[in-house]
Amino acid sequence: MEKLLAVSEIVENDPLHDSIVADVTAHPRVEHRIACMQSTAQSSLANGYVTVSDPGADEPDTMHTTSNRHPIARTLTLWGGIAIVAGTMIGSGVFASPGAVLLHTGSVGLSLIAWATAGLIALCGCLCYAELGTMMPCSGGEYTYILQAYGPLTAFTYIWTTGMVTKPGSLAIILLVCGQYAAKPFYQDRLQPPELVSKLIALGALVAITTINAVSVAVSDRVNKWFTLFKTAALLLIGALGLYTLARDLDVAGSAANVNFHNAFRGSAAESPSFARFGVATMAALWSYDGWNNLNIVTAELVRPSVNLPRAVLAGTVLVLLAYVFANMGYFAVMHLNQIVDEATGESVQGFATDFGAIALGHVGLVVLPLCIAVSTFGAANGSSFTGARLICESAKNGDFPPYLAKIRSQDNPAPARACIFQSAIAMAMLAAGNFDSLLAYFSVAAWLFYFLAVSCLLVLRWSRPAAHRPFQVWLVVPVAFCCIAVALVIAIVSQQPVESALAVLGILSALPVYACRQCLRTRGYLVSAPLQGYTRVSLTDVIPAHGNDTDETSL
Repeated sequence: MEKLLAVSEIVENDPLHDSIVADVTAHPRVEHRIACMQSTAQSSLANGYVTVSDPGADEPDTMHTTSNRHPIARTLTLWGGIAIVAGTMIGSGVFASPGAVLLHTGSVGLSLIAWATAGLIALCGCLCYAELGTMMPCSGGEYTYILQAYGPLTAFTYIWTTGMVTKPGSLAIILLVCGQYAAKPFYQDRLQPPELVSKLIALGALVAITTINAVSVAVSDRVNKWFTLFKTAALLLIGALGLYTLARDLDVAGSAANVNFHNAFRGSAAESPSFARFGVATMAALWSYDGWNNLNIVTAELVRPSVNLPRAVLAGTVLVLLAYVFANMGYFAVMHLNQIVDEATGESVQGFATDFGAIALGHVGLVVLPLCIAVSTFGAANGSSFTGARLICESAKNGDFPPYLAKIRSQDNPAPARACIFQSAIAMAMLAAGNFDSLLAYFSVAAWLFYFLAVSCLLVLRWSRPAAHRPFQVWLVVPVAFCCIAVALVIAIVSQQPVESALAVLGILSALPVYACRQCLRTRGYLVSAPLQGYTRVSLTDVIPAHGNDTDETSL
């Protein structure tokens, strides 16, 4: 039997509230909204009825309504979701982070443990995000969860840090690495290509990625899928070369395979790695796993999210975990440790992946490996742009960014063109400035503070909204353990890098004066939030999908 839900235009996006009337009266800006819309209240209510289909119906699985004017088609399949998760994770990190991980662990064995530990932490985060995403199957990711659990101020702090700094900065860093490796085959006699050449290539890649994501969701989805296949194949190639070398040289005295794997923990005792050093090493590996949360940002476009979201994040993360451990074994089987870490300077060797190609494949490797890395980073940047633009678009619908950025191209092609251009403009400015060291250093601290906050939302909502429909549930120990690990990792990185950590905190706190100014302007009537422009989320349809095979409850 169909149910008619009267939904007023003035309802703010609270996809968990069971009572529309209570939600409206409890909203802090409700009086202002009612006053602004008094003249159109009757017509809004007349058009505000939403049909929730009978059990087993297909409509909620294929269409997500972010407003009663702009339904968004669900076009991302399970394979597309896996491609986003794995594609955004596999970027430049696995080709750069092994040196930093080895530097802080001191041995091959402990390095591999750090990589596996980082993967398991990311896997725990995926499980928690799967519950949050299936409970609230709308786009926005952490922004939506923090808004529901902690309110608009905390949500704005997150979206400001992410939309203005973290996402564009990460995009710029990935593309700069892409430019460097794309130019390497043409500068084999030099240690690094000229900075200007790398930046020009990076800018060209940024323009191409912006065009792809602003023009068509389908094209961007296909790019993610094919580049994910290519990147996974490249990592498997590295691992296969390593296993071949390991089998051939394991008993050859003095070879890298013999030295590194006969006593895999040699160096750990000498270095006496503390918890803080192992934490920093794990954090360096986690940077390579960053992206496991990106599918939640575009949940509204995923087909059957209550089933495909958990499957996609789990499959994608496990795939990347195995590929990373496999690739690192390949590095250690082919290269001596002093070729990955410079013992004289105590720093990781830049571009060691190119040296790996030269050792394993000869002169061909000097061309093949850099191009593989360039393609890998291009695919990661495309996935990052795909999800980052949607995050800005979703927050603009709530008025946290200008409503202009909430526009999509059409109902059938929900590409957020304006948000893509906005994000890319910031990334382009960062590329031109070229000062990414401090940004990269405090990226992990800022990101993991908000990962902690987002997963803690699961615990808050378990307590405050116990009756909410949860198609997928994790054991309570998983979010508790993840939160404890996140806090421990942040403490470890702060103890080792206090200056960069302080910069991260200052960057987050910079959102507070912006929020205060925005609220002041709204109170005085100078700003009208996006819901008044027709972008109100029809909240109850986001959390009451059709009952049937798609909503079978799963507990893990």
